[in-house]
Amino acid sequence: MSYRVFARKYRPQKFEEVVGQEHITRTLQNAITGNRLAQAYLFVGPRGVGKTSSARILAKALNCQANKNGPSDNPCGICDACVEIAEGRSLDVMEIDGASNNSVESIRTLRENAAYAPARGPYKVYLIDEVHMLTTAAFNALLKTLEEPPDHVKFLFATTEAQKVPATILSRCQRFDLRRLTAEQIAGHLLYIAKNEGISLETAAAEALAKGADGAMRDAESMLDQVVAFCGNTIVAADVHSVFGFTPRETVLELGEALASRDTPAALAVVKAQAEAGKDLSRLLGDLVSLLRDVLISKVHPPESATDESRLGDAIAQDKLLVLLDHFGEAEGRLRWATDKKLQLDVALIKAVHLLEETSLSEVLDTLSALRSGAPLPERQISRAPVAARPPRATPVPKPVVAVAPSKAASHPEPAEPPQPAEVASPVTEVLSASTSTPEPKTEVAEVGPTLSPVPSETPKPELMVASLSDESVASSQAPASIEDPWHIVSMKLAGDSPLKFGWVEDGRFAGRSGNAITVEFPPSLESHTQTLFWPQAVKKIEEQLSTLLGDRISFVPQFTGEEPPPIPEPEPAAPPVAKPSSAASAASPASKSTAALAAPPKAEEPSPGLSPEEMEAFKADPLIKKALEIFKAEILASPINTKTT
Repeated sequence: MSYRVFARKYRPQKFEEVVGQEHITRTLQNAITGNRLAQAYLFVGPRGVGKTSSARILAKALNCQANKNGPSDNPCGICDACVEIAEGRSLDVMEIDGASNNSVESIRTLRENAAYAPARGPYKVYLIDEVHMLTTAAFNALLKTLEEPPDHVKFLFATTEAQKVPATILSRCQRFDLRRLTAEQIAGHLLYIAKNEGISLETAAAEALAKGADGAMRDAESMLDQVVAFCGNTIVAADVHSVFGFTPRETVLELGEALASRDTPAALAVVKAQAEAGKDLSRLLGDLVSLLRDVLISKVHPPESATDESRLGDAIAQDKLLVLLDHFGEAEGRLRWATDKKLQLDVALIKAVHLLEETSLSEVLDTLSALRSGAPLPERQISRAPVAARPPRATPVPKPVVAVAPSKAASHPEPAEPPQPAEVASPVTEVLSASTSTPEPKTEVAEVGPTLSPVPSETPKPELMVASLSDESVASSQAPASIEDPWHIVSMKLAGDSPLKFGWVEDGRFAGRSGNAITVEFPPSLESHTQTLFWPQAVKKIEEQLSTLLGDRISFVPQFTGEEPPPIPEPEPAAPPVAKPSSAASAASPASKSTAALAAPPKAEEPSPGLSPEEMEAFKADPLIKKALEIFKAEILASPINTKTT
């Protein structure tokens, strides 16, 4: 007898021998036992998962002679009917290839033969493989017979592309979708075949074959046949990698680690070594995508113990993983049709490293907020590069800015208090304090007659006045006037927590509440920046804060009908120099001197010069400046203004 390949020798002959399709076999067995057989069945699924095998087993079950009372849910496989069906020579089971018998004449012949009774068994079965290949006229010719066939006729269809089958055919059939097999199921079946054949098959080799089969059992059995012919009865994983050009898992991990560490030369070296070894670069890219997918899953659902995927996940942020998966998904499509696959893969890896090093607008805002408040850097910045620890440093707080008119107090200023030791710092610290410290609220100014006198504001600091909106006592502790204007509380809370993202909310004015909707009026000048300021996440954050404050689900409705804020007054130009008074004028009374001093405009403040070379070097050596230049890949082009008061 001639040699039979594993795919034919180990083809399922009973329902229990079908691997991984228990939902199909159980349904068919219950239908046979309960005498609930349909006139047509459609088996749908990818190649090599058991569509035609399941249809043949059902045909055996319908005509098996072991059960004298009718169809059997477990065909014996040894009676004449079962043997003839298995060998393809049964007169009652006609297997038709839909690709070569797709004309309307073939279907007309089928309809004519269907009227005759079966030769041996109780049923005449028509098994049409690749039924989607039939023409439209052939499908139309089959419709009536398929809907109301003779009692002794059953139709069994198999296809890999159910979307090409007309809906009129689908509605007349019971559809069974066969699943793609898992690597564990395929590897277990390959080990079973190797045991029966006396072959020493390494478990890692079986897993490599199962992974390469991509869910198709028939492909895995054919690959096992091929590797046995290559290396005999002893098979190891290296033999499988050598025959089929698979990439070992260690190599894929090496490529993933080079990508995570932004080591472009190392990644390109891995690709070069695989290309010189004759490996399939398309499969290498597919393995890399599978690895990144596993890394993403390990970040979303961390495993109980540390794995290679979780270790890589610590080096790549989750949003960057999503970007890489999209990028390599597009690269797979280009690589499939590229003539120079190595070039395409090299370019894809270089671009992937650039994507990992790119800084998005959200990262910039988060980093600026963290640097400004002294909080730890966000996770995405920590994953980009290790942050060196730096000693804590005191940040000086600028004094309140008071705009006053000329007065006696202005003519005779009080001596300034000496700075505290903790606040004595270099010009570098003073320059940085303006951008990294939280500014104090400006002192209110009251107008009294022709002069202005500074009146300290009674409003406490924002961090003392605005409590956390998540505290349950906020609603009860607020004054009725504050609750009547919830936007004031929420805007101060948001602007205080994140001035860079929500500083603009302070320009809004509470216009009223209608049901669960709160309307806030903004200056018309903000309407052109709607997409930038009122982006979905910002609106969601505002609605969450309003809902927490008011204890109800609130929707935020902005309007651009408010008044523009008053412009900041320009400083008056300095008065021309006054001539030196005469001796007679110098003998005037003290009251006239005081009046003249009060009427004289203040001397214009001269601009501060830039930093000296020594101060510039100290500015560049500051750890915070170094870190900012490293994060944003910037350089200092001009000397900062020296804000040191004289």
